[in-house]
Amino acid sequence: MIRGLPKEAIQQAWKQTLRADGLPGVQFSEPAGDLGLFGPGSAIWHVHADVVGLVGGLSGLLLGALHEPTLYGTNEHSSYSDDPIARLGRTASFVNAMTWGSMPVVERTCDLVRKMHRHVHGTLPDGRTYSAEDSDQLIWTAMTQAHSVMRAHRRYHPKPLEGARIDEYYEQYSQFAIRLGASGPVPSTRDAVEDYFRDMQRLLGFGEQTAELAAFFRQPIGADPVSRAVSGVISRAAFDVMPSWAKRLYRIRSGPLATIVGAAEDQLTRQSTLVTLGTLRWALGETPIQAEASARCFASPAAAAAMVSR
Repeated sequence: MIRGLPKEAIQQAWKQTLRADGLPGVQFSEPAGDLGLFGPGSAIWHVHADVVGLVGGLSGLLLGALHEPTLYGTNEHSSYSDDPIARLGRTASFVNAMTWGSMPVVERTCDLVRKMHRHVHGTLPDGRTYSAEDSDQLIWTAMTQAHSVMRAHRRYHPKPLEGARIDEYYEQYSQFAIRLGASGPVPSTRDAVEDYFRDMQRLLGFGEQTAELAAFFRQPIGADPVSRAVSGVISRAAFDVMPSWAKRLYRIRSGPLATIVGAAEDQLTRQSTLVTLGTLRWALGETPIQAEASARCFASPAAAAAMVSR
């Protein structure tokens, strides 16, 4: 809980997180009038503008870890335990660049990530191969994030998307995988995403590395009390927002008594998350990224007219 903390302390902790290791060349103010992939008024801007993305992003990471080749590749080529803020910072930097960046930023960022992916390949102990360039891996990573962010958004956002706007969000997020090289159908509607996860469940499991990751993120993270307090709430919310089938794989409670106790814990988690997210919204307001991207988009009369007509 962070209720009662001064606004300045929360802002300072947030700035330290934003200074985490990001991708080079990511900026949001130039060139003037460039809408990027989506622009103001888009579903993805609405969703990603809110701090609830913290919950969805971590939940998506945990959901993605149920796919052994994905997690094995991540563990072989980076380490959350060595520098979790930097690792998460790079992921957030990519999402921010794709969401808020101009087209030159989007293109440079995709080119950089594709080059990084060329080095992420190998063989699992059982002989299976993995590669971050595979379409299956790219789609899995994108869909676990999009689905988890949308679940968190629908639960905690004060003005959640409805109906066709949810499909719009999925269609826009599918561009992340496509622009990184995914071929074949990438789910881009609510129904397609649900079908995708039904098909994928037979390929998922809870192994030793997944258990280690779960244990790591159940601990508070951060160098200051504010960050550690927020991370504890966000982590509990991230586990809670996962779909029921994923919770079963994570072995989150079983049996009648555990279910009863768990319901009370879930209610406490959701109440504390509502308070924490509300406090973050109050303290942070519009982030510099959003402000810079909006100013860039409205910098030309033609761009402004196009957005007004949406």
